[in-house]
Order: sequence, then structure tokens, then C-alpha cells
Amino acid sequence: MNRRQFVRSAGGATAALGAGASATAAAAEGEGGGGSERPDFGGYTEDAKGGKYADKRGSDSVTVTVGAGSGEVAFAPTNLWIDTGTEVTFEWTGNKSHNVLFEEMPDGAGISGHEPKESGAFSFSVTFDTTGIYKYFCQPHKALSMLGAIAVGSDVATKSVGGGGGKKLHELGVPIQAHWVGAATILGIVMTVVFSFYVLKYGESPHTGTGR
Repeated sequence: MNRRQFVRSAGGATAALGAGASATAAAAEGEGGGGSERPDFGGYTEDAKGGKYADKRGSDSVTVTVGAGSGEVAFAPTNLWIDTGTEVTFEWTGNKSHNVLFEEMPDGAGISGHEPKESGAFSFSVTFDTTGIYKYFCQPHKALSMLGAIAVGSDVATKSVGGGGGKKLHELGVPIQAHWVGAATILGIVMTVVFSFYVLKYGESPHTGTGR
């Protein structure tokens, strides 16, 4: 291989590594919303177990699992956005005692929760007719951050998530190893350049490409 061929090869490898780094970074940054709008729950569920969000606008009925997760101390989904008039069924699972108590709701909503119940087959339903933000919790497990929130209707405060102003990767649940992808790619580029320089300076025969 002559100098020009080697330089072209090294340059192509470097460009490929750079493109891979850009694609990886873009994909990682896209986790968790990609700059979309979500209801602003005022940080109520920031430390809640589960941490899942679901936009169920357009659905007539939605189910929220009571006692989700490996520890059975989460509402799933934790954050929910629905239309007015949507029926939400709170469905118990597991064997722990849970309840649903509403801590905040819009004026005039008049939503009632439910006393502690220990049964995997129990459920109760609520129809949300009043626009606004509803915040609720499980009293026996509130100290364990068993919290939930529901946004009803389109006339609620929202905030942008994902994109440039989103959370950091580790806050979005991306494995910590992904943080090192960029560093590893840069290291690969540097090693490619160093190796190319070494071969060009010391490893090439003076007769390479001459036909001798």
C-alpha cells in the first residue's frame, strides 16, 4: 500500500468513527422525549417510584396499576395525560396493602380516592371531567415515594423535555456505559492518526508502489 492509499484509508476510518459518534450522541440525546411537550407536574413525581409517563389522550379508558414494579410500590404509569371525560381504572396487583388518596386537584373536581385494599383482583374507576392537574399517593407507602399524577385536558401547564434542555443521560435511565461511547470514539480516532503517522514514517518500504 502506498502513502496515498494509506492516507485515504485512515481518513475514511476516522470519518466513519466520527459519524458513528455523532449518531450515537444523537440517539442518546433523543431518549426521553426528543423535545416534546409534557404536562408540568411541578416536580411532584420527580422522585416517584416507576417514573413512567404515558400520553393517553384520545383514549376513552386507561388503566393505572397500583403496586407495580419489583418492589410493588409504584403507580404505572406514574405520570399520565388524558382528555376530559376519560375513565381511569386503578387496578391493584400483588399482595401489599395500597390505597389511592388525592393530595391536590382542580377546584370543583370532587374526585374521591379509595381506602387501603390488599387484593390482586381489586379495582375502582374514576371519570375525570374537570381540566387540570391531579396529584395522588399511596398513604402506606408515601415515604417510599409511591406517588402519581394525572393531567386532564389540553389547558394545562406544560414544559419541554428532551432535546437541548432535557435531563442528563443518567437521569433518563441510560446505562452509565453509554457515557463513555464518545470518549472511546475520540480515542479510536487519535489511535488511527497515530498509527497512520507511525506506518508512514517508519513502516513503509522505499520501493512500495514503484514496482521494484
